[in-house]
Amino acid sequence: MDDLFDSAIELEQSHIQQGARDGKRDGMRTGLAEGRALGLQKGYEIGMEVGHYAGCVRMWRALQQQQPGSIPTKLERSIAAMEECLLQYPLYKPQDEELHELLEQLRGKYKTVLAGLGLSAADYGSSSSSSAAGGSGSGSSSGAAAASGGQQPVSLAF
Repeated sequence: MDDLFDSAIELEQSHIQQGARDGKRDGMRTGLAEGRALGLQKGYEIGMEVGHYAGCVRMWRALQQQQPGSIPTKLERSIAAMEECLLQYPLYKPQDEELHELLEQLRGKYKTVLAGLGLSAADYGSSSSSSAAGGSGSGSSSGAAAASGGQQPVSLAF
């Protein structure tokens, strides 16, 4: 009688071990696929945000050339700091620990420049994940001027 129960217990243990092996294998496959998809999504979002900042810096530099003196010296320093962060940004090293720190610096400098120009991220059409409104680019800059004590924002039209 013992042999009958022993073989049943051994069969059960065998199935448990096989199930654990199958579960680990399937979990690794699923986890790898989900991790890859999430990494692509987050990488795309960060790339869009960094690209937005780089485009803004280029546009502000072009504005300076077309309308000298239109950007105050204090904001010029913030723009230069943004340029420095962009040059140091490790685009091709996604596991670099400095990546998040530089991104936070870029966000801060970006907000500083926008505020100095009398704009908000929503008015400026920011696509960054840190903007409160998500930015559709359809806002009016006159609302930003009223909120900043009547200061008119710099013309960004070319």
